[in-house]
Amino acid sequence: MLFKKILLINKLKTACLWKWRRFLCAAKKKDPAMNDFDPRTSIRGISHINIVVNDIDIATKFYKDVLGFERATNHDGPMDYADITAGSFARNAGFADGKIQLDLRFLKHPEVGIHIKLMRYRHPQGDQHVQIKRTNDLGGVRHIALAVKNASKAYDFICAKKKFYDQRGLNITIIAQGHHPEQLTPWPYKFFYWIDPWGLQWEMEEGRPTDTVVKGIVG
Repeated sequence: MLFKKILLINKLKTACLWKWRRFLCAAKKKDPAMNDFDPRTSIRGISHINIVVNDIDIATKFYKDVLGFERATNHDGPMDYADITAGSFARNAGFADGKIQLDLRFLKHPEVGIHIKLMRYRHPQGDQHVQIKRTNDLGGVRHIALAVKNASKAYDFICAKKKFYDQRGLNITIIAQGHHPEQLTPWPYKFFYWIDPWGLQWEMEEGRPTDTVVKGIVG
């Protein structure tokens, strides 16, 4: 009796598997896009981190001073694009009337190779108040983690930059202010979180191995 039940279960599993395969094949025939785009091979790399700011020059100086990002270039020169009004850009960004005016600048980290895209919207302007979320709030990218050699030294550095920029109206928030990063025993990791003046939360993390494993844009 037990053997018959096991045999019946296996037959049902096989039947369900074949039905699922037929469903996928039919879906691919109905939707040509499923044949043309495979996310495992069609996604080629990380392009950039987009940050909306109210002053591109101030943000450029901040991210260079605090995180080491430099102004990016490509074969055409500096990746600075002022006064963008292209209707195609507006519609792609979700503004159906095709009306937009913005400034855009790319920054690049000289060691890691990752790009930041700073954008200042002149029209239409969104909410001009920076919304700060807590570490455990649901939804969205909660932080971007950067691997560092020494989390404690990075913590002291960010604390010093906080004092400097707070006096100039650019507020840095350090999560768990006053708590020096401690090792996550028995693992070798240390980390802390901080939020930049435009509401982006960063993590400085020590202890994970690093290598050149992530592809990114080169222009």
